[in-house]
Amino acid sequence: MAISGTGARVTAFLGVLALAAGVVVAIVAFRDTGDQRLIRSAAELETYARTVQEGERLGPRTIGGLEFEQVRREHGVVVFQQGESLHSPYGYAWSPQGDPGRILEGAEWSADPVDHRFEHLHGSFYSWQGRR
Repeated sequence: MAISGTGARVTAFLGVLALAAGVVVAIVAFRDTGDQRLIRSAAELETYARTVQEGERLGPRTIGGLEFEQVRREHGVVVFQQGESLHSPYGYAWSPQGDPGRILEGAEWSADPVDHRFEHLHGSFYSWQGRR
């Protein structure tokens, strides 16, 4: 059975839509998230974290291929701040002594106090979200 001109165009259009949807799904499935990059860079970040002194606040730097606006150590937890969105800083934390939320609970930072939210990612690394 032959497909009419209009039917052929509709079929071709649906084929193009299906192909485009497949490409979008592949891009989303295989894109590299920040958390995956952190896990690949964990050894370099840990080596660097061990050099940061208590109370130290360091400016912008690139470590393990990741860019950070600030790196600081408070109460043994090293926070790698990537940025800030709507007065909420975010990034990662390294805490070899365990849950940084427990360690920092009720503790005041040496400057600009923030409330913290941590989610375990890998080993001693956590994602970090702060609120001022």
